[in-house]
Amino acid sequence: MFLSFFKKFPKLQRISLRKNRFRIILTVLFLGLALYFLYPTYKDYQFNKDIKNLANQQDSAAFFDKYGNDIIKARDNRIKLGLDLQGGMYVIMEVDIAKLLNDLAKKQDETLKQVLASVSEQTKNSDEDFVDLVDLKLKEKGLSLKAYYGEIRDDDSKIKKDLKTEVENAIDRAIQVVRNRIDQYGVSEPVIQKKGSSRLVVELPGVSNVQEVRKLLQGTALLEFKLVIDPQISVKVMEKINTFMAGGNLDSLVKADSLSKITKVDTTKKDTTKLTNKNVKKDSTTISNVTDTTKKDTSKKDLTKKETKKDTTKKKDTTKPKDSNTTAITDSNGNPVDTNQQMSEEEFKKKNPWFYLVRPQQFKDGSLVWLVRETDKPKVLKILERKEIQDLIPTDISFAFSNRSTFVDNGEKIYQFYALKKDPELTGGVVVNARSNIDPTSNSAVVYMEMNSDGAADWARITGSNINKQIAIVLDNVVYSAPVVRNKITGGNSQIEGMANIQEAKLLEIVLKAGALPAPLTIIEERTVGPSLGEDSIQKGLYSSLIALILVALFMVVYYHFAGGVADLALIFNMLFVMGIMASFHATLTLPGLAALILTIGMSVDSNVLIYERIREEVTGGKPLRTAIEIGYKKAFSAILDSHVTSLITAVILYQFGTGPIQGFALTLIIGLIANLFTAIVITRIIFDVMTEKGKTNINFG
Repeated sequence: MFLSFFKKFPKLQRISLRKNRFRIILTVLFLGLALYFLYPTYKDYQFNKDIKNLANQQDSAAFFDKYGNDIIKARDNRIKLGLDLQGGMYVIMEVDIAKLLNDLAKKQDETLKQVLASVSEQTKNSDEDFVDLVDLKLKEKGLSLKAYYGEIRDDDSKIKKDLKTEVENAIDRAIQVVRNRIDQYGVSEPVIQKKGSSRLVVELPGVSNVQEVRKLLQGTALLEFKLVIDPQISVKVMEKINTFMAGGNLDSLVKADSLSKITKVDTTKKDTTKLTNKNVKKDSTTISNVTDTTKKDTSKKDLTKKETKKDTTKKKDTTKPKDSNTTAITDSNGNPVDTNQQMSEEEFKKKNPWFYLVRPQQFKDGSLVWLVRETDKPKVLKILERKEIQDLIPTDISFAFSNRSTFVDNGEKIYQFYALKKDPELTGGVVVNARSNIDPTSNSAVVYMEMNSDGAADWARITGSNINKQIAIVLDNVVYSAPVVRNKITGGNSQIEGMANIQEAKLLEIVLKAGALPAPLTIIEERTVGPSLGEDSIQKGLYSSLIALILVALFMVVYYHFAGGVADLALIFNMLFVMGIMASFHATLTLPGLAALILTIGMSVDSNVLIYERIREEVTGGKPLRTAIEIGYKKAFSAILDSHVTSLITAVILYQFGTGPIQGFALTLIIGLIANLFTAIVITRIIFDVMTEKGKTNINFG
């Protein structure tokens, strides 16, 4: 816009561009960035509009197959809508700390029950620490924590510290379970955070089935130990899906072992973890190693022999799997695809649509992993939900993703995809304890897992009959680890080694403990915002913003005439910059945020009022227009800066110490203040400088 204007006036171009070059470059740059960051919001709006217009579920599935990656990318980068605009659920959940402390006590009597019940009632309306209150109540009765917890030699301070750690761990486990379930449920932009000493705040935008979500949140965590399907079987299942999707004839599937048609990939040593029997005699031969890779979980079974030799060598794999468009697999006609064959991305996708999404990686020892890009996960899940695909999958096989990415390829997270036996070999109810620690002998992170007597007997039977096979640790259908059984484990005490760090070991500890959830979750407060109410809030918020914008713009034009129109142009830029900044930070727009946006509209012209009034004074005093404009901007700057800085300090304090709606209001206000400083001082000044350089001596300031 500016450049086309300047081209008409060559002389003006030389003068004004030289003087305002930096300002023009900044304006064009910021405008371009704002439009760039706002484009995903526009695309997401268009996709949602197109999806609503689709006739049936089959059309929706086809539409998602075609635009799935674009839909996910637009949704991730759009301006997020808060619960009050999008509709959904706001839930406060409380961890039953009283039950946890009662179960941890060495003895349970009426006094302890009364104390725990009294503290539970007291903490309903406060955020005081539960353990501190229990300690205080017991002292009032002439008792101490030592009477119910800890060892005789422990002092109260140590017992209190240990109890607080148990409470903290229970809350962490609850958060992990809730987050895991919400992620699987598919809620976009959920908020899960601690509140006080024993409560969780859960915000679920866009949720409509309240009863289903309530059941999901309060259900007992399901921890399972499942066998990983042998590679020969999983490949055949994957080939059936691939052939069906490619439009081939299922009868033409190759009957031979599919693994023989997958080119072996030369790999380096593999990273392993061990699971060992914790209580082992010196001369015992019942040591059991379980291998678990954090980067790639791999099956160690030799596919060419019935009997396998024990491999105790620790190896580490640092090689990333090759891209699937060059990985050798059988195509829809049953012919092997050579890894050396050059095939374009589109050709490979057309011939192998399933293997384009779920990419195989095989090692020389015969172990096989399946890898899926993060953006392809929703596609894979939707495909597996289809009835025609379900008919191809054996009834005793299920699928699950790893809980976290195994590595990052070209900036995109890659997840492992597991084929598991549907029925678990063992459930998490038998796990009585799990502890993460640092092994002093190897200085590496380990997790000690203990089972009860029934679990120990079953664990010995399971590990003994599945040597050299993977057993996945699955929490709510998400795989957290998939070790390989080396030997029969007896006694129920196992040790898992090889985690990358203590944080990863801590996560596995939480997962193993979460199966029992000794501190149940209870919903103590629930608020629901219906989608229609959210949509109504959006419409009213947009209408109010539009009305405010029109009224302010009309006032500026009526009162300041041409100069008011320039201020209105700066106001439009201001709105674009504010929304662009919010989109770039993935900020969430709430109803209070819309209120702050309306306030920003008023404040954005406030600076121009100060400047214009000063210019009018200088013109009335006999100053030339060009000089009056320069003095007006210069003299008004200090007042504008002071007002914005003080307002900014207030907004920062509101954001720091406020919660929920107050934070939404403060964040939008902060962004609006920063954008306003630029638009009021820079953009309007460029326009006036251009006009005065052109020789304009009479600009109407009203």
